[in-house]
Amino acid sequence: MKSVATISFNWINVVGNKVGDKVGDKTDGRLMPNRTRMISEIRNNPNITSSQLASILGISTTAVEKNIRYLKDNGCIERIGLRKNGYWDVKER
Repeated sequence: MKSVATISFNWINVVGNKVGDKVGDKTDGRLMPNRTRMISEIRNNPNITSSQLASILGISTTAVEKNIRYLKDNGCIERIGLRKNGYWDVKER
């Protein structure tokens, strides 16, 4: 005697749709302490480099670049000019 069971996998799609782009971004519009300090350092020295920020904050240059990307994408800072002779502009909120 053979038994056949039907299993519905619809719940996978339901759970999958709830996980979206905002996972890990739970700041509610507030900036994390490192990002706030980065803005302060950039405001004090618009010509500051990623390696200088990494040294001041005590984090890796990769972490600095990731935070800069976040700040740029959210309109907090903007790069004016080229990489070598440009500067950072801090946007007021």
